[in-house]
Amino acid sequence: MTMQDPQAGFRTFLRVIELGSIRAVARESGLEPSSVSRSLSNLEARLSTKLLERAQGRTRPTDTGLAYYTRLRQLLAQFDGLEAEVRGEKDVPQGLLRVNASIDFGQQHVADWLLDFKQLHPAVDVELTLSARRIDLVAQGLDVAIRIGRQSDSSLMIRKLADNHRVVVAAPSYLEKRGTPQTPADLEEHDHIFFLPGNRQQSQILRDRDGQAHTVQRTGGITIDAIMAVVGAVKRGFGIHTGPRWAFHDALEKGEVVELLPDYEVEPMPMYIVWAPAVFVPARIRAFIDFVAEKVRHVPGL
Repeated sequence: MTMQDPQAGFRTFLRVIELGSIRAVARESGLEPSSVSRSLSNLEARLSTKLLERAQGRTRPTDTGLAYYTRLRQLLAQFDGLEAEVRGEKDVPQGLLRVNASIDFGQQHVADWLLDFKQLHPAVDVELTLSARRIDLVAQGLDVAIRIGRQSDSSLMIRKLADNHRVVVAAPSYLEKRGTPQTPADLEEHDHIFFLPGNRQQSQILRDRDGQAHTVQRTGGITIDAIMAVVGAVKRGFGIHTGPRWAFHDALEKGEVVELLPDYEVEPMPMYIVWAPAVFVPARIRAFIDFVAEKVRHVPGL
């Protein structure tokens, strides 16, 4: 966003609503907060209506402001699409591609994919952000995100990439001390390594070959919210973990961990690539979506 942009006031207004504060937009755009505030005031004066409520450092749209935001965002998307076509972005990938992914999968795979994509399309600049939690694509100004798990945001465009299969694993050293579970019920007598604190209170469901569900309650153990750190803890014998097969692929191949209860299945978590709907989707985004769909097919253990 620059003040040379003829729609700068409009775009400033959109970002203030999306980020929730004038200071956040000022930081993002490299402007003084007073400059952002003045731009908003000028817009309100020109329209002779109040678009925003400002209180305690937060900025929220009025009812009129929210309706104006919705229509304005659609109009600017059309305008951006028109300009992109004129610049040749419709068919040739170019410009800045901003991607978000989970920390572990992003480090293991997405970072290299982006480098490969950059080599294939030199006119594309790439920006990768990694986060432990899902973030708002639109509010953060991102183009696409690679996500694992059920999608709750119905406003986004979604393409399923794969099923993220999960496996129950433990280290041979742990099993020597505590014994090897033979049934799902046996898991309740063991120490576990959890990915999220809430997993302690959630029952685990495994299905046998006939599709019958077996519910397991887990309590004792440790929690680590980084998959590769979980892999390390499992390898050191701190307990049993149910996690993505891709993360444990190498350790399974080397015999550093052992798959437990192979005749039972944990429901896989779907993996998606998501992006914001738009009248015009630039070639760099469309090309990257297809590129990732092909790359995912070659992830070991996925």
